[in-house]
Amino acid sequence: MRRARGEQRKPERESRPRPALPAGEVYRAVGRTAARYPWRILAVSVAVAAAATLVEFGVAGLIDEGNWAEAVFGSVCLTGSSMLGSVFLSGVLVRLVGVAEHGQRDARISTTVRTLPWGTLILADLLVTLAFVVGAVLLVIPGLVALVLLMLTGPVIEIEHRRAWAGLRRSAQLVRLRFWKAALVAGLPLVVASWLEAELPEPHGAEGFVTALILRSAGEGVLEALIGLVLVEVCYRLITAERGLAAS
Repeated sequence: MRRARGEQRKPERESRPRPALPAGEVYRAVGRTAARYPWRILAVSVAVAAAATLVEFGVAGLIDEGNWAEAVFGSVCLTGSSMLGSVFLSGVLVRLVGVAEHGQRDARISTTVRTLPWGTLILADLLVTLAFVVGAVLLVIPGLVALVLLMLTGPVIEIEHRRAWAGLRRSAQLVRLRFWKAALVAGLPLVVASWLEAELPEPHGAEGFVTALILRSAGEGVLEALIGLVLVEVCYRLITAERGLAAS
């Protein structure tokens, strides 16, 4: 049926604007936080990497992979130490970025250790790992998509005080606001850092053990700290942008 003469066409529904996520501003904010707290960040990140590396080398040297019980025990030790370290480092970085860039109150490391939601973050880490493994088993692309969607789970749990499953959903909700930009700004460096960590040396002999320990602790510590700072800053910015869109 044709429109009556003079009848105006109804305006089409406007698409919801997407928040800006400028890579340059994110990286500059990361640089400011790193410049403000260089020794605190390095002390925590290198210590966490050194502890995880010692556990990894110890498991590799003491566990008989042919013995399934020892192999399972070794895997549990590796996973547990890695998760505890990543949770602690993430908690410290969330506090430091919040203080340096987002008006939060400073807190001592001892306070961070005491107030971190350890159980929630460890459970969330397990769920993220499971989602990535399932996606990778199906195809590589679903695994990478899951990794990008859930990469803000740890920071958002700490910033917004959410439970594990709610943190996963919230991370996916925030990343979907700017999926490709978030994948470029934070997801791509995360994948590159994982590849670089895999290229770090393995120990060979007593001298090789010391060299590998130093290189892996320093290399992994710096990479994990930089990636953690980027993820936290992206999380803060997407939360702020979402609130701005809701208010407009």
